[in-house]
Amino acid sequence: MAVLELRHLSKVFPSGRLGRGGYRAVDDVCLTIGPGETYGLVGESGCGKSTLGRMVTRLLPATSGQVLWDGRDLLRLSRKELRPYRRRIQMLFQHPDTSLNPRMTVLESLREPFLLHDLPGRDHMDDRIRAHISAYGIQPELLERRASQVSGGQIQRIVLARIMLLEPEFIVLDEPTSMLDVSVQAQIMELLRQIQARTGVSYLLISHDLDLIERSSHRIGVMRQGKLLEQGRTEAVFQAPSYPYTRQLIHSFAYMRD
Repeated sequence: MAVLELRHLSKVFPSGRLGRGGYRAVDDVCLTIGPGETYGLVGESGCGKSTLGRMVTRLLPATSGQVLWDGRDLLRLSRKELRPYRRRIQMLFQHPDTSLNPRMTVLESLREPFLLHDLPGRDHMDDRIRAHISAYGIQPELLERRASQVSGGQIQRIVLARIMLLEPEFIVLDEPTSMLDVSVQAQIMELLRQIQARTGVSYLLISHDLDLIERSSHRIGVMRQGKLLEQGRTEAVFQAPSYPYTRQLIHSFAYMRD
């Protein structure tokens, strides 16, 4: 049973004079993601991976196609109808610091889910937050600091903790470690693995890093110029890719790793 299903999803950005013509950033993509599954989406920069992720979360309107959740097409819902789904479908951005107001303290940022989504327990939200953050490796003394005073790795932990206060069922991870030091990247991916094991959340993991995709994904899809060329179990695609482009990617990755 799929948690999320994309049917013929496309995005065309207008181009040329008076908006005539267009650039097809995502072209007729179909895929499904199951409960507790990590689906890795890989491809070169500019292939449409992040655009697809933003359409799934309704941060970017689609040109055509469907994003199905519980049998409902999220692209057809009004703002009011979409509101209950906002908690269930979240996104972790490549630049996590853009998700936090630099003038607010970490504690104030962590209060936002309670205030914006009217979560239960608002009268005791600070106590809940202090009990919540330990699972994300966040020291209590960080709560009084501003986001601008916190390291990139800690910001990613804070953003994840804030997302998980909403108890989402699905998270789009858009290059979640690309802006972090190498020493911190493995820690964040291990934290994401622990969160998934504990909660059963599903991930769409978007990355150009084949090593990350291979180690972290149950299934993968390979994108090129907006199209989903092939998809399947991670081991199967890496061992016997069907398309020359995929073989080239994997060969380049293996060469760099050696």
